[in-house]
Amino acid sequence: MKNNYDKNIIKPSVFDIKTDVISIEPGFKYQNIYKYLKQGKKVYFKKTFGTVLSFYSWLKQKVSKEFPVQGYKSARFQRQKLRELAINILVKVCNGRPDLKGAPENPWLQEFFPENSEFYISFADLIGMNGAWQWYKNGISYPGLAHKLHPFYGTYFPTRFEHLELFDIWLADNAGDAQKAIDIGTGCGVLAFYMLKHNINRVCATDINPNAVYSTKKDLEITGNDKKVNVQHGNLFGEFDQQYDLIVFNPPWIPGESSTIIDKGIYYDENFWNVFFATAKNKMTKNSRLVLLFSNLAVIEGITESHPIEEHLKSDNSFKVNKVLKKQREVNYKKKRRAGYFKYSKTETVELWDISLSF
Repeated sequence: MKNNYDKNIIKPSVFDIKTDVISIEPGFKYQNIYKYLKQGKKVYFKKTFGTVLSFYSWLKQKVSKEFPVQGYKSARFQRQKLRELAINILVKVCNGRPDLKGAPENPWLQEFFPENSEFYISFADLIGMNGAWQWYKNGISYPGLAHKLHPFYGTYFPTRFEHLELFDIWLADNAGDAQKAIDIGTGCGVLAFYMLKHNINRVCATDINPNAVYSTKKDLEITGNDKKVNVQHGNLFGEFDQQYDLIVFNPPWIPGESSTIIDKGIYYDENFWNVFFATAKNKMTKNSRLVLLFSNLAVIEGITESHPIEEHLKSDNSFKVNKVLKKQREVNYKKKRRAGYFKYSKTETVELWDISLSF
């Protein structure tokens, strides 16, 4: 079935077939390939998928040794260094299929680039697409939802559930008071679907990522809920000019700069919270509830010394906190350390903030 994607859909970058590349045959010494990549040269792998996959695995180990992980900041720096090198590992695509024996097929290669019969794509982007396709095709089950969600390429979706479980619990006690709601930064739409589960049937949803808007709309159509949720492309409240009984937001948890749209769902800038609370105040009535799903990750990692929601509310008397639900994140500490994740992630606490106007 042919898909007519919106022109704003974010796709991986591709390279013209005339791009200057160094051809890599099986048996080529890895250290020499590594030197080419450090010089910023593009390399093109031939023959088999296993050949380029083996080198990519070697490269990840090489970068891991050169830039060891000590915490969150160094983990992000290591990923950045790997990305800088891996972006120049290219694979040829011919008629919608990778020109490598044993390479998995991915329908998006044809659907995203129907006008290009032959081009190069970064191997890192290719395997990213392959992983995303599996999530999209197979779907993801979330606790308490009767159906799977199918996040589209380039769409944020939760792979951990503590904050979702808190929201489900909160809705069980409070959803009856809400007639109109909005899900800000909807991503794959999971929070909107929890609201539908609890019979909140007039929901708006926004996201600055056009892929997330497409993804959520598709799942709403599949589940027959497309008339109940109005999804729009936009920042924070977007173009919706109304007040709500319930405002739900799973905001970025970590202060920092964003280099991609996906990053904007992870990192917030210096003025983010001031802008958000000032905007939210105008969208609330005296009976409205603002629910924020957050984590103390940035504090326990030493990225910041203060909790941004706590700090803002100390100086902004427009709001009052009704309650804060908390749940400790359940992780395997040793496994996370070996994988290069957060050093103190075993102490992370996920939070649900229930906030109202103070007047």
